[in-house]
Amino acid sequence: YFALNRKQFGPPGEPEQSIMDYPTHQKKLMPLIANAYAYDFAHNHLLREYTSDANHDAQEMEALAAGLKALSTWNTTATIQTCREACGGKGYLSEMYFDLLKADSDIFTTFEGDNTVLLQLTAKSRLTYFRKQFGKMDWWDTLKYISSIASTNLSELNPLITRDTSEDHLLDDDFLLSAFSYREEYSLRSLAMRLSKKIKNGMDSYEAFLQVQVHLIDMASAYIDRIVLERFIATIDEQENKSVKEILTSLKNLYALHRIEENKGWYLEHDYISGSKSLAINKLVQKLCKELKEESQHLVDAFDIPKHMTETALKFY
Repeated sequence: YFALNRKQFGPPGEPEQSIMDYPTHQKKLMPLIANAYAYDFAHNHLLREYTSDANHDAQEMEALAAGLKALSTWNTTATIQTCREACGGKGYLSEMYFDLLKADSDIFTTFEGDNTVLLQLTAKSRLTYFRKQFGKMDWWDTLKYISSIASTNLSELNPLITRDTSEDHLLDDDFLLSAFSYREEYSLRSLAMRLSKKIKNGMDSYEAFLQVQVHLIDMASAYIDRIVLERFIATIDEQENKSVKEILTSLKNLYALHRIEENKGWYLEHDYISGSKSLAINKLVQKLCKELKEESQHLVDAFDIPKHMTETALKFY
């Protein structure tokens, strides 16, 4: 509301522009709106699964809940800070409610467990799943598993794919899901190998886990990212209204590409994308931010923010 109505600067002799017209402002705010929708869809899925009559793996549900809680509350705190800064000096005033929102979000990041500890719980659950899967494998299953890894590497790390900068490719669900899944599976597999090697060399299991803590967090985050993207895509598939479906698809693309952009160091280090592809993703994220800016008012209205809060944002100096 503030960004769309606050006007500042502009061409000489012309009216001042809305600050939401500036690409820097779009890049600040639009991915945060996409994140809000993405995490909301994932939370709704978790709630439906938890309250359904289906038989669930309790450990898997706990791991998903812990991971979602961690990433979504960190996202909330970062969103509040970014929005506060985007409102300039007025963002300091209590009438903008950022003080109350931030007080709550700070509690949520440690409420029911510190987020870092919760992500370790998620990671250990995934390692247990990985170990169970391997424990059921005979030599033939193991050979097929190793072959599937080689096949995946050949297809996804093919130079033609890693350098493909076409918009159709970058917006394709197959590419987005494959990118998220590859990061998760690679992180899980390499983490399991690190732990196994340390323990086989005589290291105490506690000390081994301590030495791979950073890798635990990275792997758990990759797992949650993949789940969130899958639920976003599933939610879009459930929509019947064509216009709603189109807007949500653009939001999904922004969420996914922005997450790849945030983790581009990992993707570049593992040769999953080339430098030119990374640049193409950056440009496409900016393009999506600009296009979705036109829908930003409607997207935020859907949050049903109390009117007294939005009216406050429109009272300028």
